[in-house]
Amino acid sequence: MSHLFRSHRYLIIFVLFIGYSLSAQNFKVQKDIGKQCMQKMRLVSDKIILAKNNFEMYIPSEIIIDPLQSTIITNVQKPNKQEKTVTNFIIEEIKCNMNEDITSGTITYMVKSNNPKSVYPQNGFILKATREGLSFLSSTDPADDTPVMPIMKFEIMK
Repeated sequence: MSHLFRSHRYLIIFVLFIGYSLSAQNFKVQKDIGKQCMQKMRLVSDKIILAKNNFEMYIPSEIIIDPLQSTIITNVQKPNKQEKTVTNFIIEEIKCNMNEDITSGTITYMVKSNNPKSVYPQNGFILKATREGLSFLSSTDPADDTPVMPIMKFEIMK
């Protein structure tokens, strides 16, 4: 047994060192993201505006963003129908450029869909704060084709 340890001790030390380094890096990445970008949020919208021509469609929607669980859940009512479509997204990365009181800046959520048949943005979503308020949009569509959801109600969830 001691012979096994001696011959593999450098390998064991290397693996332990790499494992410790990787766990320290993950903690550092998480720590660098501002508190405002790691809060669980509930966003409510009643319409989507197409940026290209400012066409508005009445589409009630609720979005739950939970960075600590790495999920975004969208609950969107289909146009002119009572049924709702719920889609789960898995957050793979967060880019935080938002001020602390969530009144200016952006949070970009890089996602993958947990629903293989759904149509979703390939790179993710952006939560954008301006003087006019919050909006939620796709990060992949060209700027003039982007459907924008103006947020009429926003809450930090506990």
